Amino acid sequence: MAIDIRRVEHSKSPYYRHFIDLPHKIYRNNENWVPWLHNEMKTFIDKKHPLFKHSNGEFYVAMKDGSPQGRIFVFENTRYNKTHNMKSAHFYFIDFYDDSEVSTALFMTAADWAKKRNCTSLLGPMGFGGVTGGGMLIDGYEHRASMSMMMYNFPYYRDHIEAFGFTKYLDNFSYYLPTSAKLPPQLRDASDALLAKGDFNVMKFTSKKELSEVADDVIDVFLQTLGDHAGNYELTRAETDYLVNSLLQVANPELIKIIAYKKKVIGFLFGFHDLSDALQKSRGKINPLSIYRIMREYKKTDWILINGLGILPDFQGLGANAVLYAELEKTLREHPEFKHLEMVQIQETTAKMLNNVKTLMGRTYKTHRMYRYDI
Repeated sequence: MAIDIRRVEHSKSPYYRHFIDLPHKIYRNNENWVPWLHNEMKTFIDKKHPLFKHSNGEFYVAMKDGSPQGRIFVFENTRYNKTHNMKSAHFYFIDFYDDSEVSTALFMTAADWAKKRNCTSLLGPMGFGGVTGGGMLIDGYEHRASMSMMMYNFPYYRDHIEAFGFTKYLDNFSYYLPTSAKLPPQLRDASDALLAKGDFNVMKFTSKKELSEVADDVIDVFLQTLGDHAGNYELTRAETDYLVNSLLQVANPELIKIIAYKKKVIGFLFGFHDLSDALQKSRGKINPLSIYRIMREYKKTDWILINGLGILPDFQGLGANAVLYAELEKTLREHPEFKHLEMVQIQETTAKMLNNVKTLMGRTYKTHRMYRYDI
């Protein structure tokens, strides 16, 4: 039976529910997949996400024998191409059953869409900058996804994408750190010595209001430190506002640490309670019960996720990195309820950060690969 590719124009489309519900069916009996919230998905499909103020894209569902068998979102991120001097299209929200006819039809649809826009390559899975991770899971299938920060998929996804002709573009690593990990004495001493001089200090927060007051400065530093990484790009003001609002919704201010030099923000550490269990039970829906579960999970979870760690380049050789890792250690000592720590989407090209994580007894936990297909 031929594969019928259908476009999902908006949330009123007859194929909208297929796009939303399909991964719930594919991962019905899987304990490691974590769903996106349906209202977030609706924002994308109705193209109300600020990405669509500068870029365009389409959502597709693959039908076979009248039943949804796969889905994909393909888009041309003009800001990404400008940042990286490329002419590429991207794909995300990729899911399919173990059926090569379906996966081939989806990738072909995305490649054709990109070709019509004179793109020279197709990259993915590629997120939308910020804390939205990129890459298909190729190692660590036994571990649960870190909320919706990074993609979870079955092992056969890799077979299908490589069989189509995609090749490696870049790997992102997630690291597991025991919360008993201790900073080497020389790093702790370097941090203490730098802070004692008085020019550097650590900003801590007790409320979201306090955090929101410095949010713009923090995002500016975030963009300067990570904007040229393969999974990020120079976000618009509308996108940074959306990012700040999203982070404030899930952030515990006590897990956010900001490094300042003479009262100017120069570094950041973003920690989050892992709410994956509550999100799994919500099945993507927001209602009084799911909200209660999410709020309860803040107190129940013994996992902390680190998704955002950086220092402005001009300060990286002055010891500020030591302060950042010392604050990571202090966070764990201040919150003994955490027994596990996962650092997500550390790009393979960030050699210094990878070495620092290994110094803290970190071990590779998951690998997500971004792929490239030349058109």
